[in-house]
Amino acid sequence: MNRKKELLRFALYALVVILVNVAFQTIFFRIDLTEGRNYSLSETSKNMVQELEEPLTIKVYISEDLPYPYNNIQQDLSDILEEYSINGNRNFNYDVYTIKNLDEDNSADSSEIEKDAKGYGINPVQIQKLEESELKIVSAYRGIVFIHADMIETIPAIEPNENLEYQITSTVMKMQEKTSRLLSLDEDIKVKLYLSSGILNMSEDLMKYPEALSETVDSLNKINYNRISFDWIDPDKEGNGSELAEKYGIQPFQLKDNNGNTSNLYASGVIEYKDKYRTFDALSRSLFGYSVQNPADLEDSLNGVVEKLIGVGSSIAWLADHGAIQPYSYSQQQTSDPTAQAFASNLSQRYSINPVSLSSQMIPNDAGALIIVRPQPYQPFTDWELYQIDQYLMNGGSVAVFMDSYMEYYQQSDNPYQQQPPIYIPRNTGLEKLIEHYGVTIEPSYVLDENCFVQRQQGQNGITEVPIYFAPEIPQNKINTELPFMKGINGLIMLNSSPVKISEDLPEGTEAEILFSSSDDAWLMDDPQNINLYNPMMMSPPAGADSRSSYPLACMLSGEFTSYYADKDIPQMPEPEEGDEADTEEYLIAADRMSRADSIVKSTDHGKLFVFGSTMAVTDNIIDEQGASPNAVMVFNIVDEMLGKGDYAVMRGKGLNYSPLDETTPAVKTFIKTFNMVIIPVLVILAGIIIWFRWLSRQKKIAAMFREDDNE
Repeated sequence: MNRKKELLRFALYALVVILVNVAFQTIFFRIDLTEGRNYSLSETSKNMVQELEEPLTIKVYISEDLPYPYNNIQQDLSDILEEYSINGNRNFNYDVYTIKNLDEDNSADSSEIEKDAKGYGINPVQIQKLEESELKIVSAYRGIVFIHADMIETIPAIEPNENLEYQITSTVMKMQEKTSRLLSLDEDIKVKLYLSSGILNMSEDLMKYPEALSETVDSLNKINYNRISFDWIDPDKEGNGSELAEKYGIQPFQLKDNNGNTSNLYASGVIEYKDKYRTFDALSRSLFGYSVQNPADLEDSLNGVVEKLIGVGSSIAWLADHGAIQPYSYSQQQTSDPTAQAFASNLSQRYSINPVSLSSQMIPNDAGALIIVRPQPYQPFTDWELYQIDQYLMNGGSVAVFMDSYMEYYQQSDNPYQQQPPIYIPRNTGLEKLIEHYGVTIEPSYVLDENCFVQRQQGQNGITEVPIYFAPEIPQNKINTELPFMKGINGLIMLNSSPVKISEDLPEGTEAEILFSSSDDAWLMDDPQNINLYNPMMMSPPAGADSRSSYPLACMLSGEFTSYYADKDIPQMPEPEEGDEADTEEYLIAADRMSRADSIVKSTDHGKLFVFGSTMAVTDNIIDEQGASPNAVMVFNIVDEMLGKGDYAVMRGKGLNYSPLDETTPAVKTFIKTFNMVIIPVLVILAGIIIWFRWLSRQKKIAAMFREDDNE
């Protein structure tokens, strides 16, 4: 009877297990227990896929039986695409196509899949495969295609351990963000032309200017869903000149007639959305005079301004003169100067980088960020150039400055085999006074840290460890992960860093954040006469703990800023240099007939300024070619934040695999080592002895029970 009950119970349990397995075959369920929820979609990705208004199809083309380290790519892609599918609406679809090994005979179906892949621009790439103790080179597919409305984007090759969510979401948002943003605008974007009727008779181009600009706006509307309105306003009739100066900072042109009489005339435009706006001029100013800007030539620039106003701009201005480090530079490759090619190459995959020479150009209106990397003291900024940077920030722009406090200068030696030690020249570029006015000072010193990168060198006596004190390792507890774009950054390595100091007298509306600091075991090399980062005798750690501290190495100011020139004379554009000649056909009105009081924006409440006390933070010495290291992710996240795309930064941070162990004391390390090597084995032995004694006791009890039965 008891045996029948046991069989019935077993059958019921088996039935329950089978039913549960059948149920879970149709229910996708998993729990993400990772600290940063690395295998779960962020809210940005969920919102993106839930709000798809047009069909999106993702096609994955991947070869079967990929070797390590590519063997997990297909499973990872399938898992995350299933996550998108669960959270998405009916417009989301995906397919995974497996292609058989290219070195084997392919079926007809596989050949068709290959043709499709190549049609989308996905071609096989060569990878190494270890087979039967032999290393082979095989060709394999691992690409993704995105088809959204009439747009197609392709990722030709997915790399191992790549942040798939960032790749997928950023690609789709790039395809749809402008469309979605335009369709969801609360009001139209307004283009207003303030052109005085009194200036129209000066040229046929000016007379036709309102009509030509209206046609340009019509052309822009074709790619902006008719969300741009146009209006021509004549200040001569409206009498609103003072309003223009007060609201938009637009100043009139002063035009002299043949009798020397001066009249105020307007020839400017405004692109406005809600409380954001950008101005432009119908007359282009040069050193010799003014000429009429062709509205058709303004189309790309105006479209860029529209994108910036609605928060989808992707243009970055990069300082190209003043000896600054360039994103791509042949001359720097031929010298010992650092380059920023890895940073620029990865950045250009999503944003456009536009070099700007402030000595001859203006910062473009459509630039969403301005990056300045290591300007040199031998080419200081003029007041006119500083004024451009200041006004860019006052107009709500974002500026990032990467600059330490000294320039390394190497003297030429008569002996080519003997290199002279560098001379350290204070980096007095003029930019220092500007950022100091905003509230940040780059201190004249270098931060050395005992918690630093350690170089391991092979010598005759084995491997020796050489601490590089001027390359501080930033521990996790010194990184401000409270900021969304810094989350997931668990450790950094900096190089040649000067400390940054935030003023205590910041305006009430200015928010200041330290991004990261050195460890508590850092000290300063601050004697100008004895600065040498390559002389070990100059870098001995100080003996006393009182002489060590933690120093901020990068910071961010946001919110309210006051112009450096708010209470100063506005700098004038440089005059033509002697020997320069004007081409009279290039301008309409000579400079001696027309002038204009430069307008100034005296403050802003939505600017952003990032200051790094290191020139090397974006160079190839720090940024890896794939852009996957914590240092690379950190600077890319900051650029995202500058451009108003902080959501991207949150996603990118989830792809980091670097998770260093927490620092602890030698006593704790000794205890853990002893516990693992001694205590755990002893505990295992004791547990075995206890189990053995319990087994003997149980054996004795069973034997005693059988003896009692025999006696009965």
